[in-house]
Amino acid sequence: MTILGLLLAVIAPFALCALFTPLVRGIAVRLRICEKPNGRTSRDIAHIGGIAIIGAILFTLIPLFLFFIPDDAVENAFTPVLIASGFLVFLLGIIDDLRSLHYRYKLILQIAVSVFVASVGLALVMHFGAARIPAYLLPLIFLATALWMLAVTTSFNLIDGLDGLASGLAVIAAISYACAGVLFGAPLITAVSLVVCGAALAFLRYNFPPATIFMGDSGSLFLGLLFGLVSLLLLVPGENLWQRMAGNVIVLAVPLLDTSLAFTRRLATRRKLFVADHRHLHHILLFRFRSVIKVDLTLWGLSAVFGALGVLTMRGSTIALCGGLILMAAVFIASLRAMVGFELPESAEEEILGVCGISAPSALPRQR
Repeated sequence: MTILGLLLAVIAPFALCALFTPLVRGIAVRLRICEKPNGRTSRDIAHIGGIAIIGAILFTLIPLFLFFIPDDAVENAFTPVLIASGFLVFLLGIIDDLRSLHYRYKLILQIAVSVFVASVGLALVMHFGAARIPAYLLPLIFLATALWMLAVTTSFNLIDGLDGLASGLAVIAAISYACAGVLFGAPLITAVSLVVCGAALAFLRYNFPPATIFMGDSGSLFLGLLFGLVSLLLLVPGENLWQRMAGNVIVLAVPLLDTSLAFTRRLATRRKLFVADHRHLHHILLFRFRSVIKVDLTLWGLSAVFGALGVLTMRGSTIALCGGLILMAAVFIASLRAMVGFELPESAEEEILGVCGISAPSALPRQR
């Protein structure tokens, strides 16, 4: 990509998202489409900010695809998958933001999108000759791709539990993937990552604690979808496959660890797997620090370390791979012990959550 293309990839989504976000917030306020006490927050704040993020990303990607990114087999396969799956994820997210879907229906739809990406993506990659996959490996690759997409989209959706947290993590992950795209000479990966970085950074201005708008499920699911797709693009060449796979896991370690911890903790404490609670990694840190900004900075810093280790792992660094895996294991074990043995008077917990705008006692069940 040219310097002009790189600048456009960052500046255009930043400017568009900075323009769209207050417009979306104003529309939501006028139409009274604001967050209700549903276990996440009790503040009367617009929660459809994902529309601004998605709009900024799409309006930037169109000219980039047309004029700045070389037309090759990878782009030909990526573009229709992004358009179709992005529309499906946005539709799922906006319905959940407005209607609050029961987790069972939401999970089914997320699985359907993941299966769609895996099946159509593999078919297009092979059709355009971007990769050659032996027939006997197709079922395994299909299953792994679908599970990966489901894990990444779900993780980014669940990590969006505090002001600014998911936005900041998106910026850091996007920078990591942009660096990987530059190192591997992959302009498509670089462009998409920079566009996500610009849009998420502009949105963070309004989402930073105390937030004036939330991205909602439409935004978090869409960002998770993009990171899932970008991470898969790194595997298409088939070079250093295991290092790149491990690097992807390390780059996205914070949201993936949070989701893994949530389900492991619920199994260990014999709680229902899919019932929302306030015992995620960021909630435990919130009870310790009693400050949303401190939690954000802690997890952003940890994500930056993982991002650097992940990129180095993709380049073949054994030291970075070992360091990333050891750090992930240490964070998982320490966090799980803290979660399972966590004790805090209910009144103190409610007070901390209340100061941060999260009201567990008034939580309303999701619609069935």
